[in-house]
Amino acid sequence: MSEGTADSGGPTTDPAETGSNTAPTSGDIGGTGSSGEATAAVTGSSTGDATTDDGTTGDMTTGEPAGGCGKDPGPPNGMPQKKMVEGTERQYILAVPASYDPNKQYPLVFAWHGRGGDGALARLYYKIEEAAQGEAIFVYPYGLPLADMMNQTGWDLDPGNEDFAFFDALLADLNGQLCIDQQRIFSTGHSFGGYMSNQIGCFRGDVIRGIGLVAGGGPYGGACSGPVATWLAHGTIDAVVPYSEGTNSHAHWSAANGCAGAGDAVDPAPCVADVDCDPESPVTWCSHDEAGFSGHGWPSWAGPGIWAFFAAL
Repeated sequence: MSEGTADSGGPTTDPAETGSNTAPTSGDIGGTGSSGEATAAVTGSSTGDATTDDGTTGDMTTGEPAGGCGKDPGPPNGMPQKKMVEGTERQYILAVPASYDPNKQYPLVFAWHGRGGDGALARLYYKIEEAAQGEAIFVYPYGLPLADMMNQTGWDLDPGNEDFAFFDALLADLNGQLCIDQQRIFSTGHSFGGYMSNQIGCFRGDVIRGIGLVAGGGPYGGACSGPVATWLAHGTIDAVVPYSEGTNSHAHWSAANGCAGAGDAVDPAPCVADVDCDPESPVTWCSHDEAGFSGHGWPSWAGPGIWAFFAAL
């Protein structure tokens, strides 16, 4: 369960040293028991259009029913699939429920792996798909090797670069193939995948309904496109991604979603729901002291907790 980060070519700075959610140029958003140098010079703004392989664009922000409803979902899934995006071959795993009904709209969950991982590993240990029990479609993208991370896989957090293009292209394709509820598109991830989910929530908040992440940080790089329902967990003794990264993320989304501070405890323990948030954009914060993987592990309660949060939206 090794985790990671992305490079866009700048000086190195630990995110914990910035003292705010301004974009760090590099930092420790590494993996289980190791740290990784990362550059996340994040600039740009969100767009609602995705460019497909034939160069056309498709509006993904209208909330209209997806064009894939009523279609055959295709061959059995669960193995890595390939897609060309901006001249680069990308991989992902698509997991469609065994009982898939092409005339029923399903939530769609993007699940981003950590540094050095891949989509298959994320699918194995997040356990969100298992908790969903066939009630959602999941897609597990594969990151590219990063030169400044000894070629370990990770994500480019810049919304103008290749991994956002990958997200846009995948979403456009899946909307054309499957019956997706346009009001219930979600993102999740651990560590580096948590950073990616925060960025997706920020810069694709016009299409993302909610995010759920563990041991991540951000968002960085400018004004977000709007409030996004947010579930966050971070270990107080995390020796890989500093606890302050999680508290900064919580503070960002609590303010963005109009919350007035901590409220009552909610399931699973040790989570707490913020109060007086935008009704469409609740915030749940889960501060824990589990010691596994140097405090940087994925708690057993996180997968069911994230799915319950998504399912309630």
